[in-house]
Amino acid sequence: MVEQIKNLTALNTGTLSIPVDLATSAPSLLNNHFRVTGIVTLIGNLNIAPSGTPSTNSVVVIDNEAVITATAGVRDYIIFGKTVPYTIALKNFRAICIYNGSAWVVTFFISTEDGVIDTDMIKDLAITEAKVADNSVTLAKMYELATGSVIFGNASNRPTALSVADSTIVIGDSSTGLVSVAVSGDATIAKTGALTIATSAVTTAKIADDAVTAAKLDDDSNRTQVVIPTSFESAGEIGVLEYKICFPCTLEAIHATVTKPFTSTGTHIFKDDTGTVITGSQIDMSNALTLGNIVSTTTTANNTFVAGDVIKIETSVSGAVGGRSTIVLCMLKS
Repeated sequence: MVEQIKNLTALNTGTLSIPVDLATSAPSLLNNHFRVTGIVTLIGNLNIAPSGTPSTNSVVVIDNEAVITATAGVRDYIIFGKTVPYTIALKNFRAICIYNGSAWVVTFFISTEDGVIDTDMIKDLAITEAKVADNSVTLAKMYELATGSVIFGNASNRPTALSVADSTIVIGDSSTGLVSVAVSGDATIAKTGALTIATSAVTTAKIADDAVTAAKLDDDSNRTQVVIPTSFESAGEIGVLEYKICFPCTLEAIHATVTKPFTSTGTHIFKDDTGTVITGSQIDMSNALTLGNIVSTTTTANNTFVAGDVIKIETSVSGAVGGRSTIVLCMLKS
């Protein structure tokens, strides 16, 4: 016998009834095969519903050839009480409806022409590790992760998220796996990455031997003085004196103290290693000065030295010899 398939045209909303009561509509059920056609976008639910009282093991076959755009949970395509997954509704499929004596059992079969298995057709938790290829799960496929969080293995050997707060670092913890903590104690850290050492945190034990250079000391700690006695008592003691400099430095000031009053004016002129006069270095000790008087000057140029240089002191008198002084060179190590 050639089967006759009844055609149903899809509606954008409403109900299409199929008679299923053998007692009252047997002629209609001689051919229990139906086809749904058309292209619609649902504006409400579309129901294909049984009409009448069915007998146990009654079967209705519905072939969907319509393209029906549904919105899950809002505008559904429903066949014999079962909602068609909205992705399947766009495809050719067959619905086999069997009455088990108390309810219709509906099964959907996708057309092999589509060859597509959609998410609605996959059982929850059905995709196992073995089914996922290596390097296939991209970041885009991962569930959202809160800003500033990292994933790590916790104490239960499960991946978990750790929220990393501003200005903290992540440290291994044998009990929890990882913890996010603020840097404290001898230093703190900003979220810019800047590390600030706490006041008085650098103790002697933390400093390596020979690690503190002159540049690391303040000026007062780097200042030193060199004391040089000079004599104008005889002509043989007057002239050019040279003294070796043992460290790099800048000559900042010169002070001369009268240790024996001068008979005439005694002059001191200071020169650098090349013989260039140090600007502002000349000191004159007149015969008007008394024992203990101090004459001072500030040098301003040609006053820098490296280790091994010499500083020259050129002495002279304006008249008769006689007198002594002590020179104090004030130096800043560099």
